[in-house]
Amino acid sequence: SLADEKKLIKEIDTLEASKKMVAEVKVKNDELVTIKNEKGEINAELDVKSSEIAKIDSEIDVHTKALDEIKSKESGSRDQITALFAQKDELRSQITAKIGQRNALREQFRDDNNKWYNYQRAVRRQKQIKYEEEKAIREAERAEWIRKKEEEELKKIPYEEEMALCDYLADYLTRTYLTDVADEKRKREEELAKRKAADVVAVTDDPFANFKPVGKKKGNDDDDDEEEVFLQVGKGKKKKKRQRNKKSAKTSTSLTLSVDSFEQFGLLGLTPPTSVEAVAKSVDELQARKKWYSEQPRGSVKTAVEIRKEKEKKGSGGGGGGGSGGGGGANSSGGGNKTSKKDFDATREEDFAPLGSSTAPASSSSSAVNSTWGQQKAGT
Repeated sequence: SLADEKKLIKEIDTLEASKKMVAEVKVKNDELVTIKNEKGEINAELDVKSSEIAKIDSEIDVHTKALDEIKSKESGSRDQITALFAQKDELRSQITAKIGQRNALREQFRDDNNKWYNYQRAVRRQKQIKYEEEKAIREAERAEWIRKKEEEELKKIPYEEEMALCDYLADYLTRTYLTDVADEKRKREEELAKRKAADVVAVTDDPFANFKPVGKKKGNDDDDDEEEVFLQVGKGKKKKKRQRNKKSAKTSTSLTLSVDSFEQFGLLGLTPPTSVEAVAKSVDELQARKKWYSEQPRGSVKTAVEIRKEKEKKGSGGGGGGGSGGGGGANSSGGGNKTSKKDFDATREEDFAPLGSSTAPASSSSSAVNSTWGQQKAGT
């Protein structure tokens, strides 16, 4: 019937609806089983952890007991720690006080140091003022000394040293080359004999009038070659005279002049003699030059001292020595001692002293000696 069909259909719908519920229940049952299984596992883990916690608690108890023992032992040192902290505070206060004293001493040292430096500056300034005053006094004294020296120089005869040098060179050449040495020696011996004869008193009634001294050599045993002297009456034996080859009394005299003599002739502006025959001419030139110096006013020509200073200045500054005639040597390039060929070729012949005779023939291979060597140019 229709009612039964509806009822069946309703039951079928109910069953269909309960089917989903049953599936859900089954799922829930499965989940409950899974949860129970997990719960068992968790409980097992909890049991393990509980056993571990119990073990740790036992260890904590052991360590707590040890800590209590340590605390009981250190309970007496706390008072010491408190005392140490109090001592630390006291030391800190002492350090602070010492730092304050250090700062005060530092400030005092800085002030004293500044005073010392100010004193040193004052002393140096005082010494500087004293030095400047003494320097001014020295300069004034030097200026006064120079003034007096100039006044003394003005009182002197102009070119006195140069004229004395002319006399010296002329006298030296005359005595050495123009005077007979034997004649001069003979004259000196005669004058000496006259002076001795004037000093000797004649002896009257001489008991040794007929005696004369005779010498005799000693024997061979004596080392010295001295002679025994005794007196002999009468003439005695005549001594044998040895025949010797006598050289001629007159020997050829060669002219020898030192380097200083060449320089002195150069300072006077004259040519030194190069042979004995030229000595007389040089003596005349020296006398003429002396007369020429005596006629020159003061300051008109350079003195020998000024010429020598100029040569020394050129020799020290130019790197090469100047000649005795007033000409400088070859200049060195760059201040060194090397002389280039160009500078050497540019050197004048007048810079060197003549080494040969001025009477050499024109056909001689050597160059003629410059006859004007050492002489000053006109107007200098």
